[in-house]
Amino acid sequence: MTRSTGPQEPIAIIGAGQLGTSLGKSLLAQGVPKVLACNLPSDTKTRARAEAAGMSWLESPEGLGEARIIFSAVTADSAVHAAKACAPSIHPDAVYIDLNSMGPNEKNAAAEVVTSAGRKFIDGAVLGAAADGIKMPIIVSGENAQAVAERLTLLGMNVRAVGTKSGEAAAIKIVRSVLAKGLEVLYVEALLSAHRLGVDTEVLKTFCDWLDMRPAAASAQILVTTHLLHAERRMHELDMSIAAVRETGVEPVLTQAIRDRLAMTAATGISAQLAGVPPKSTAEALDLLEKIFPKA
Repeated sequence: MTRSTGPQEPIAIIGAGQLGTSLGKSLLAQGVPKVLACNLPSDTKTRARAEAAGMSWLESPEGLGEARIIFSAVTADSAVHAAKACAPSIHPDAVYIDLNSMGPNEKNAAAEVVTSAGRKFIDGAVLGAAADGIKMPIIVSGENAQAVAERLTLLGMNVRAVGTKSGEAAAIKIVRSVLAKGLEVLYVEALLSAHRLGVDTEVLKTFCDWLDMRPAAASAQILVTTHLLHAERRMHELDMSIAAVRETGVEPVLTQAIRDRLAMTAATGISAQLAGVPPKSTAEALDLLEKIFPKA
């Protein structure tokens, strides 16, 4: 059953790729009366995809004035251009929510375009799969981000406010990507090497068994706090890992980088300073890392 809680005005989506069409289709299923779609530039293939999802096509940004919520779901390199092309056509009471994957500086450049036109801008970051539509986790930041998050939640969206400044949501997503994409590539590098050694099943099982022993946050705390004590020992272990991975014909790109980061920490002498006692929390460990690796 759909529901019609929330604004009865149309919602607009700039960009009819996977994210835009998935979001539009699920908003319509949730009871939004009309979802407008436009692309820059307009083309028949994109129009067909949007209309197949049930969205109403706009040949130009002028029709965006009908909506009070506008999502920008283009590509990172097109985000500022989309903002420039569309901001003048947006209703003064509308909010422009930029969902594009960009760093904080790039997101703030788009914000400057929109706010300079006298329109409201919200920095949005998608933290899940576009195919999940309104169920994908989204974080937002900017002036009135909390109110916008509550408004979108009424539409069934999975939205949480994380700050009052544009760029904060973008920063969370981009730095979080170091963990998400880093883990992805670590799995590829390690498991391909393990597969060539005929031990991939057990490597994955033993690692997942370790991950499953405790909540993810607790695992992160253990790793970060003990890093300061055991970086040198782990560095030497990674020397052997590098050799093993290379012998399988896989270039140990991530393995080498990990070893080098461990070496940097070991070289500071922080382990001796701690005298065998690890920091009590992740926050305390990060404070120590701030001191031993000051900004340039």
